[in-house]
Amino acid sequence: MLKSRESLTDHVANALIERITAGHYPVGSKLPAGRLLAQEFDVSAAVIREATERLRTKGLVRTRQGAGCMVIADTLDDGFQLDPALGSAQALLHVYELRAGLEGAAAALAATRATPDDLAHMAYILKQLKATLYTPERAVEWDIAFHRSLAAATHNPHYSQLLAYLSEQWRQSVRIARRHTLAIDAEGPAGHDRTARVHEEHEAILAALRARDPQAARHLAEEHLRRACERLGLAPGTAASTLHPLEDEK
Repeated sequence: MLKSRESLTDHVANALIERITAGHYPVGSKLPAGRLLAQEFDVSAAVIREATERLRTKGLVRTRQGAGCMVIADTLDDGFQLDPALGSAQALLHVYELRAGLEGAAAALAATRATPDDLAHMAYILKQLKATLYTPERAVEWDIAFHRSLAAATHNPHYSQLLAYLSEQWRQSVRIARRHTLAIDAEGPAGHDRTARVHEEHEAILAALRARDPQAARHLAEEHLRRACERLGLAPGTAASTLHPLEDEK
């Protein structure tokens, strides 16, 4: 019996990979709509989204908003791969270190290139995020949307493409951090609201973009991810042997 979302994602992704490599979904065709796949596999839309993202990282499909998921290859890409599972504190720390470098650079570039529409879109996302801060699964989606919009505001497509490649690790790192922070807030004294402070960090990044200050934008984006590590008890440079595995909330 499949219980965790990770195992459900594995099940759906593996089934779709088998269909693609067997020619059931030939190159140039589209996968069934996410709604139909969710009904077929009896899973949530989030599981289907994560499964198709896994196919994308393997070079099998291309996804575009509003255009569906198109098959672009029927053999697996054996090139550079990252383990989608973040089964240890060390693995999670490595993802945060990678994100800090990438997203810090993206923020600096976005500060010089973001259009008024980009900034308005990011402000809308943060408004939605603020309204769902204490609903973990919804907050995760808006949190990711903010970081995705930051990459898009660079107007360098490779930032968005690279972050899309890292989407599974990215999503898991956000989910773990948000659930962990909410748990700490629930156990802490009144007024101890780390979740709200995380949101203030996002707002500060947007303010730096509006001010057209690339140095501040880079610093704030990197600081946001460094503080996420601190909230999770992950210290950059800590020996792997001193880190303890972290379990994702299923």
